[in-house]
Amino acid sequence: MDDLTQVSSARRFSDVRGGDHVDVVLEGGPTGLPATARAQSAPAGTGRIKVPYLGGYEHFERSGDHDGLDDASRVVVFRWTMRTKIAE
Repeated sequence: MDDLTQVSSARRFSDVRGGDHVDVVLEGGPTGLPATARAQSAPAGTGRIKVPYLGGYEHFERSGDHDGLDDASRVVVFRWTMRTKIAE
């Protein structure tokens, strides 16, 4: 899955998380974006995440493999790239 839209809660994938899911952190974007939206779980192959926020979507792209020192503490970092408006 290359493009992932967060639809409900930040922990949307927590119930199905397994070896094919990783913890992700979203960096950048609007300062008002809740912390719960910035720390989530996503399928391991995800390259992009878009988060609904204030009538639009905040887009984040994978910036590197992880920020942890070893695979056990691996957290994948996604950086903000742009904002789009929701079409009406």
